[in-house]
Amino acid sequence: MKPKDLKCPFKWEDRRPLIDQGVLFVPQYYTRHHEWEFPGWESPEVFGRTGPIEVEYCTGNGAWIIEKAIQHPDRFWVAVERQFERVRKIWSKMRNFNLNNLFIVCGEALTFTQFYVPACCFQKIYINFPDPWPKEKHAKNRLIKEPFISEMARAAVDHATVTMVTDHASYMQQIIESMRESPLWQSAFPAPHYVTEWEGYGTSYFDELWRTQGQVIHYMHYHRGGPR
Repeated sequence: MKPKDLKCPFKWEDRRPLIDQGVLFVPQYYTRHHEWEFPGWESPEVFGRTGPIEVEYCTGNGAWIIEKAIQHPDRFWVAVERQFERVRKIWSKMRNFNLNNLFIVCGEALTFTQFYVPACCFQKIYINFPDPWPKEKHAKNRLIKEPFISEMARAAVDHATVTMVTDHASYMQQIIESMRESPLWQSAFPAPHYVTEWEGYGTSYFDELWRTQGQVIHYMHYHRGGPR
């Protein structure tokens, strides 16, 4: 299968949430998300059975999560990516590797988590190279801040983990400060609350790109704790 084989299942004026060919489409600039009921992970439209679920936000072209889904067929994997052209590439890889333990979400991370994810679903959460919005005037668009931090905690099971990876030093500091302010997550790393090497973590397009440019990769890791 080629990426172009995945077609958007609706015209812009008819956009609505739906599941098609293993992809949940969460439309942008849509105001009725609360009206759509997610069928459940065990639905034949999703995984068709139950098991531990791990989610990657900001999936990009899918290299990291495809590798994980192949390596761990006993786990279920959810890839969340906003850009449709990237979703097509993830979908193509999923079909060509015949992966029935991967489900794709084409939509914005906060919207998906807030309106489509039931409580206590995810055992592990990964956010690999989220857009740093490097200009100061655009920093407000960064993903990892409230309310997304609280929504992640709601969607996570007790003692779940979240791992975040970035090459952007100022974004890393903002993430650490934002997570420190939340009573729902505790850092697994002592101060300065990050490491720069993680053997066996896996790689991706952005990981390889930034390493070739001499960038330092920062890994942050947190445990779900605090009140429900």
